[in-house]
Formats: sequence, C-alpha cells, structure tokens
Amino acid sequence: MKIQNDFFEVEIKPFGAELCSVRSLKNEREFIWQGDPQIWARHAPLLFPIVGRLVNHEYKLGDEVYRLNQHGFARDMEFAVIRWNTSETAFSLKSGLKTYEAYPFEFDFQVGYRLEGNTLHQDFTVINQDDEALPFSLGAHPAFNVTNIAQASIEFECEETMGSDTVVEGIRTGEMRHVVEGNMLLLTKNVFDRDALIYSNLNSNHVVLKEGGSDLVKVTFTNFPYLGIWSKPEANYVCIEPWYGIADKQGHDQNIWTKEGVLRLEPGQKFACSFAMTFFD
Repeated sequence: MKIQNDFFEVEIKPFGAELCSVRSLKNEREFIWQGDPQIWARHAPLLFPIVGRLVNHEYKLGDEVYRLNQHGFARDMEFAVIRWNTSETAFSLKSGLKTYEAYPFEFDFQVGYRLEGNTLHQDFTVINQDDEALPFSLGAHPAFNVTNIAQASIEFECEETMGSDTVVEGIRTGEMRHVVEGNMLLLTKNVFDRDALIYSNLNSNHVVLKEGGSDLVKVTFTNFPYLGIWSKPEANYVCIEPWYGIADKQGHDQNIWTKEGVLRLEPGQKFACSFAMTFFD
C-alpha cells in the first residue's frame, strides 16, 4: 500500500505492517533497505509484544511457561488495514488463535503511518481488550540505506556519556561499551561485530544518520526509553530503533512482570506513542 505527497512516495505492506520503501520523487533516491535475502531480508520490522530476546526464548506468567521468539510475532503476521488515504494509513493486529499459544491475552496492536512534508510519523497504539493486566513491549526497527557504512556516522542531539549494553547471543551481559565520542558515533565496519548497540537514559531526543558529512535521516524518539543501533557487519544499511522494551539480561528469572522494560496496561486501557523519520534529499 502506498501513501505520498509532493516530495516522497512511501510503501507499507500489510504483512507485518512493515515499512518497505521511502522514495524521493525529486531524485528517485530510496532511503529504506530493500531486504537483500543474502544479507538481511527485512526492511523495518515491528517488535511486539517483546523487544529483543528472552532467556531460552521463554517467559513465565504465574506457574505457566510460554515461548516467544526474538522481537515477538507481530513482524510475521498479517495486519488488517483500518485506515488509508493519500497521506496516511493504519493497520491493526488483534489477538486470536495464532497468538494465544505464545501470548495468552486479548489485545489490539495498531500501527499508523503519516506523511507530512519530508517527515514520516510512525504511531503505535496498544489496546488491552483482556480482563487482566497486559504485559508488553514494542519497538521499531527501520533500516536506512547507506552507500558505505565506513563513511557513515550517527550524530546525537546531545553529548552522551552512557555506554552501550553488550549483547551476547541476544542477551545483555551488563558490560558497557563506550563507542560514542561526545555526540558522534562513527560507524566503522567492525562496530557491530558484537551485535547491536543498546542505549538507555539518553540525553538526546533525536539522532541524525550522516554519510560523508551530509544528513540522510533524522530519527526523533522523544520519550522512548531505549534506542538500538544495528547492522549486519559491513552491510550497507543502518537500523535506528526506538524501543519501549529491551532484551533480557543474563540471570533474569524469566518472570514477565519483572522483565526490564515491560509495560503494564490495565484492562480497557490504551497506550500510545510515536516517533518520526525526517528524510533529507
């Protein structure tokens, strides 16, 4: 499905409600990674109802143990289209037989896209349709094209002293890596050899992906508590990922209610958040 204005054409597919193209109408530039299956087949998957990986891919809810693969199931499910016009569209994933085995709750997970000038807003809404409290996390995972990652960098809004949590086989170790200098992260070809960079408690509300000194994409993530940055080593894309949630830490007892980053939504309540991607021609 496509939305567009005078500047950009945006394509989102209902499977996973995944953003798969942002193309400049001025110069035909494609900003979103096109999913080379030999490297990484996705474009911008949605993360729900967890972010990251669970210890042993399992969580405990009371006396029951449930299995959830990394980043949850939303990215691999068909969404219903609930709104569509020239400049915006929205999708819904509701609980059902395919979700109960891994996640025994009634929910409606909605994702919207709004194109305003050169900015694409991505909106999230979670509605608890259960009669019990709902534990959940959510996140975005957009991959942006770069010509050569060794010539790319990420500029943070503010100077940052917080290091990145180290990840081993998808689980956080608690060891901190310091790769940001002042407010700049240089994307050397080896920076992702130890998996994603994961930040929390940042001073910045936005970052700018740059290449050769030119701005490519500004990602604004005000109020999101976590930010992931990732690429396959030496691949020509960079994922900038605002998250409400985070991977398990080594030694976690797997209780979903004590998992770091899990939100609690009471019956009948809604949770909403959004972030924005601004593209520079």
